[in-house]
Amino acid sequence: MSTTARELLSIMKVRLSILESEGTEPHASAAAATRQLVERLAVLPPSEVIQIEYTTEPLHAQYIRESSREVLAEVWGQNDPSAQGRSGKLAAP
Repeated sequence: MSTTARELLSIMKVRLSILESEGTEPHASAAAATRQLVERLAVLPPSEVIQIEYTTEPLHAQYIRESSREVLAEVWGQNDPSAQGRSGKLAAP
């Protein structure tokens, strides 16, 4: 699936607002990862195409710049035992 940096930024800003408003511990890593993704998206050209690749077993998502294949973010599901310690982890810029 793909979208533009502008569209994904808009979605992730709303998601971040929801995650931060809940203020619960299980969402702390997801909020941190989403915050960093928002920061990275904010500096990209709005029309930049972002690929979203994900799996459900284990729950894992990657946000990838189509032009350079740079991984902007990599997020692991919080309930995935194989991702223990990686939940909300972002790939290095």
